[in-house]
Amino acid sequence: MITFEEAFRIVTESSFRMGREVVSLAEAAGRALTLPVRSDMDMPPWNKSAVDGYACRHTDLGHDLTVLETIAAGVLPRKEVVPGTCSRIMTGAAVPAGADYVFMLENSEALPDGRVRFTGKPGSDNIARAGEDMMKDQTVLRPGRYIKPQDIAVMAAVGATEVTVSCRPRVGVISTGDELVEPDSVPSGAQIRNSNASQLMAQIARAGAKGKYYGIARDNVESVTTLLKKALEECDVVLISGGVSFGDFDLVPGVMRSLGLTIHFDQVAMQPGKPLTFCTGEKKAVFGLPGNPVSTFVQFEVMVRAFLDRMVGVTEQAPVLQMPLAADYSRKKAERMSWIPCTITAAGEAMPVEYHGSAHISSLTGAWGVIVIPRGQSWIQKGEMVSVRQI
Repeated sequence: MITFEEAFRIVTESSFRMGREVVSLAEAAGRALTLPVRSDMDMPPWNKSAVDGYACRHTDLGHDLTVLETIAAGVLPRKEVVPGTCSRIMTGAAVPAGADYVFMLENSEALPDGRVRFTGKPGSDNIARAGEDMMKDQTVLRPGRYIKPQDIAVMAAVGATEVTVSCRPRVGVISTGDELVEPDSVPSGAQIRNSNASQLMAQIARAGAKGKYYGIARDNVESVTTLLKKALEECDVVLISGGVSFGDFDLVPGVMRSLGLTIHFDQVAMQPGKPLTFCTGEKKAVFGLPGNPVSTFVQFEVMVRAFLDRMVGVTEQAPVLQMPLAADYSRKKAERMSWIPCTITAAGEAMPVEYHGSAHISSLTGAWGVIVIPRGQSWIQKGEMVSVRQI
């Protein structure tokens, strides 16, 4: 059994890179950017008004001003603002030549002779300067990140209608166990529904990869070999849940070896998720995940997702927040790193949820994140700072 830190190092250092492809702006959300995006123009392209109001000279704020024109957004000014004049202007419109101040509409008074007067107190000029958001040829998005909706807006603003992204990893999912039936079946006798496969497929999609489900392998070498061999032929990464412990029917490690895969480790000092097997071949990787659903969920989030991220060139890790613990916490055994589901209170404290162990998958539905408890620590007092990772 190796430490979590050592297992994480092995997994991330074993990752291999996917190729690149060009996609349209409409297809870019959630993809991993591999080449920088640069602006093709200054943003804003000219000085623009940040408010509805009147564009004038700052030195004229104490005078009654003649209104020259109304400047709407999308219409360029036609007249220059000279002493004693101003122009009515809308938010986002170009500030006319000669003006260096825009006072807000609510700080104005319309006079009977058609002129306008400033009634507020001088402050911000309410002008967004040309190029203050982005300069032409400036890198606005750097590679090594997943493209977010707000990034899409930036790309659209700079005319990046196509971007270069990493190809999405193909991830196969196999469940094992004679006791499993699919979710649309009613279990009988000692059977249980297969929840891991559906969970993993959803996690794969959330991670930006392409998942393919290969079904349930029964507890015999032939069944496991057939599905694993097919998945390896079609996918870059394969996830097998169950069959990786040390019972009589835990056949997966032997099948991995028979297919020429190199096993790097088969136990990790973490709870849940101790029986994790990781092996690789030529540009292939297989994770033998535990059969209990909480273990499977956690191992995907902390190990598999890190591997997938590096396949597409994303190296930043999920942020770990430091929060005070909302209640005393203790555990009987402390030889493994522990991951405990928690919620966040209104006071910003981490509160462990009711959790019965690695089979208690419903505990995660009400959890905001997991508290990471280091090896060797069996007691944490209320108010102590703990590490929390969102799930």
